[in-house]
Amino acid sequence: MALDRSHLRTAMVLGLLASATILLRIGNLWTEQIDWDEWSFILMGADVAHGHLPFVHQFDLKPPLIFFLFGATIALFGKSLVAIRLLGASCVFVAASFVFLTGRRLTSFWPAAAGATVCAVLACAPFGQATSSELPAIAFLAAAVWRLARSPLSVADSALAGVLVALAVLTRTNLALVAVVWGALLLAAALSPQSGVARWAWLAFGAAGLVPPVLLVAAYAAAGQLATLKLAMIDVPLAYSGQLGIAQVAREHAMQLYYTAEATPLLYGPGVLLALIGAGIAAVRVARSHNRAEAWPLIVLMVTTACVVASLLIGGAAYPHYWLQLMPFVGLFASLGAAALWHAGKALRATVLVLTLVPLAAGLAASLPQARQSYASTRPVEQAAAYIRRTGDARPTVWALHKHLVDWYLDAPQLSRAGVHPDNLARHAIIDTLAAHGYVGHDEVGRLMHTIPQFVVTDAGGKGLAWVRDDGKPIDAWLAGHYQRAVRFGDVLVYRRKGQAT
Repeated sequence: MALDRSHLRTAMVLGLLASATILLRIGNLWTEQIDWDEWSFILMGADVAHGHLPFVHQFDLKPPLIFFLFGATIALFGKSLVAIRLLGASCVFVAASFVFLTGRRLTSFWPAAAGATVCAVLACAPFGQATSSELPAIAFLAAAVWRLARSPLSVADSALAGVLVALAVLTRTNLALVAVVWGALLLAAALSPQSGVARWAWLAFGAAGLVPPVLLVAAYAAAGQLATLKLAMIDVPLAYSGQLGIAQVAREHAMQLYYTAEATPLLYGPGVLLALIGAGIAAVRVARSHNRAEAWPLIVLMVTTACVVASLLIGGAAYPHYWLQLMPFVGLFASLGAAALWHAGKALRATVLVLTLVPLAAGLAASLPQARQSYASTRPVEQAAAYIRRTGDARPTVWALHKHLVDWYLDAPQLSRAGVHPDNLARHAIIDTLAAHGYVGHDEVGRLMHTIPQFVVTDAGGKGLAWVRDDGKPIDAWLAGHYQRAVRFGDVLVYRRKGQAT
């Protein structure tokens, strides 16, 4: 009976996490645009859904697994933005669920549930609403931590953790640092007989972790595209990571964290406070522990968090959605903080409830009122695509400086292999590296301007024009000389080449 009650309570918590995740994201479930990176993933996924390997026909700066996931979703559900958004929601739910399962081992039931709730709420913050590459990565990473943060740790647990962290790396390249440090940590633990870690855990971890990348390499080798895989997975990411130094990236993250938290303190503050309490408790426990086996799960948690932070600092850029990679660890530390308060006395249990439920309430208060608006919202990019389909050639040439989801609606070919994400054409760390390997030319923007496509699509806010101007191209004069503005749908502008009948 006790076992059945435990299973029922677990099912209840997982059900609540699933419901909370959907409700926290429902305010943007039908919205056409959340983040333009998501549109680039859709275009790459659509190419995969057509049976192509990522990067062979077109390029975006992400590891291939995210494109396989998008491709599978598109293959199953077609041109459905809701399906794409539910893919992201599923990843958040999986990550929060594994935070709960791991936290339950580290603490107890209700503090673990509190930490999982913190994880779900923060992963559904405004910067996490789009289905980004970080979301599948944290699902794999949270599952990997669940297996690795066990004591005693078996060979089988290590092997499964190796596979899962490899999948995380194939979704977010920066997480390779986690995989490498985990291997070293397991090797060091194997030399300590009191660690509770199986002697050959490091070998099982490494061997199993090689399986996903070996299968990926085999697929590209069979297609004769190993050089393309190396270019996309090694050469371009290395060039991109050199854009900003560690100090600059840290400063950018700090500024963004400050302004983000200042805007909605009730959403971020309570959960982060719990996590800080938990991090301090974890550090004290590890420092005071004389039992390596008991300390192992906390060591894994602390080392992994440090590795993810370090990987963000050496990434060469700073964007808020990068923080999503830390949310499982914020949740796990929050579990420790909640447990400390929960077991300190009945009076402090109310504090745990407040610190957990206030961010949830803040997130729901932001999401739920937007749900009807999202459901009823117009789709200006889809309207623009319908106009182009109705008035253009059978296969119109379209250059989207922004609003590039139009290519998905039209099944339009990319005019440049590197133009899936429009402003990649002006990012010289990317385009110069691709050009050096013959993937594209050195001046793709100039080449596209020379071809004078039938339609140009951009945004009314000027973001599309701005990146071309920043590349030193006379985009305004070029548009005035060759195009007339044909139509506007919401914030989507469609320019049509002059001299064509409508």
